[in-house]
Amino acid sequence: MSRKTLKPEFREVRFRCSCRDLPDRFFVVTAHNTDGEFAGDEANRIADVRLRFELSSLKWRYFLVTGGNHDHSHAEPGYGIACSRDEAENLAKRFCQDGIFEVRDGDVILISCLPDPEPDEKIGLWKNLLMD
Repeated sequence: MSRKTLKPEFREVRFRCSCRDLPDRFFVVTAHNTDGEFAGDEANRIADVRLRFELSSLKWRYFLVTGGNHDHSHAEPGYGIACSRDEAENLAKRFCQDGIFEVRDGDVILISCLPDPEPDEKIGLWKNLLMD
């Protein structure tokens, strides 16, 4: 049986974020396309509502962040969340996500949430991966 790995698209991500007062450290988590598989608009909408409800109940600071490919022809709405790494990873695993991003001091770090996780990987600078 082969080991599941993160899709290359994780390393090519571009972000959209309208929040300008960002914390020094936050995590980007989405509820879309669970287990790395296309889930469809309705399933993604329901999962997003569940994630937003959970974030509201946890009282963490969060804001909209959308991750996608270079032209955002594929994009997954998600949230920038000010919490600990353990909290972000646990949240991502509850929503069956393969990976999340940590933004720390301007660096974007890919974090694997797979059962056999890959090492963390710096993929770029937030300012360079941010789209207008």
